[in-house]
Amino acid sequence: MAAGGIFPPFFLTFNDFNGLNDVSAQDQIRIGPWMLDPASGELIKGDAQIRLAPKTASLLALLAAKPGEVVAREEIETALWPGVTVGEDSLARLVSKLRKALGDDPKAPRFIETLPKRGYRLVVEAIAVADMSAPSLSARTKIALILGTMIVAMFLLLTFGRQQSERTAQAVVANPLIARADDFYFQYTREDNEAAIALYERVIAATPDDPNALAGLANALVQRSMRWPVSPDDARGEITTLGAARASGRLDEPAAKRQVDRALLLAAEAVRLAPADAAPRKALGLAESAAGRFDAALETYDAALALDPNAWGVLINVADILEITGRNAKALPYFERAYEAMSSAYEKEAARIRPWQARLGVVIAERHGAAGDNARAEQWYRDVLALAPLDRGATQGLAALLRTSG
Repeated sequence: MAAGGIFPPFFLTFNDFNGLNDVSAQDQIRIGPWMLDPASGELIKGDAQIRLAPKTASLLALLAAKPGEVVAREEIETALWPGVTVGEDSLARLVSKLRKALGDDPKAPRFIETLPKRGYRLVVEAIAVADMSAPSLSARTKIALILGTMIVAMFLLLTFGRQQSERTAQAVVANPLIARADDFYFQYTREDNEAAIALYERVIAATPDDPNALAGLANALVQRSMRWPVSPDDARGEITTLGAARASGRLDEPAAKRQVDRALLLAAEAVRLAPADAAPRKALGLAESAAGRFDAALETYDAALALDPNAWGVLINVADILEITGRNAKALPYFERAYEAMSSAYEKEAARIRPWQARLGVVIAERHGAAGDNARAEQWYRDVLALAPLDRGATQGLAALLRTSG
């Protein structure tokens, strides 16, 4: 919610992975949805595999070493053509070949941006696969990860035996790791979100075409980019809502924009891989919202609701966008539908729904009260208290309403 900070989990985003540290020639590098093997020059995305020419692969690795930073033409030419003077067209042709391989458009770059007379910049994140473990986790989180890994290993040994192929084993590991990553993500703390990112990255490194991991990573990157400071100089602290994050300017910062750009690519790839699944579309809508593309996000959310009309997270996100864009009257029915969907799904999703359903009910009551419908507001407060008798927001809201009405 833009004004009141009601829903931290739905428009959310630890340290920012701003680049590659000490990337060796043997490290594979994830660049958006692509995986680059600098040693072989292979560029892989799902079933697509392209072998880049040596200089083209070297150019991509050079840009990936400084994601988000301008790499000067002179630096590139010195690195790729040492001791040789080349014309301006040589580098331009090389960049053109690289863009063609990535499927990039120079007029609307998603990967490589040209800065006239200065150089080139990689506009998505680049992460060395060898460096994807979560940094500086607490002892509690480390123990949880270790225990989780042990449980997964025991499951594999007991169920499939030692004779299964490595590929089959990786596929089986992916699902438990995604479930664990999802659990971390839904805790909505900085440390847990970073642990989720580390696990999603691990799954994607093993199975790049897993739409659940791609969508999950997209969600966690958006949460990271908007919720917490991305630089030591950011004194704004934690921001829990999309509207507040956009108003603060945090999502306009280069580091945050790189996170969101990567989330857009990951979520779009997840939608391509699982077009009949609502979850990837929810992730894409969240990334589009973080990028300020509200109309596109609403269209994406409509497609998600066509697949799953009871996707309560999507319904809340739609209502949030409608309020951010000044369409408050249209937002309230979506909030009410979300509350009903939560009630229907409570038995299966209790751990995720319980902390937020009462808060949503209070929001609905407040909206009715603001519209002058005190009778409906009172009923909503009472409905919330019937399910959560000690809820502070509902108790205070009902008391205030009764006091006002005498």
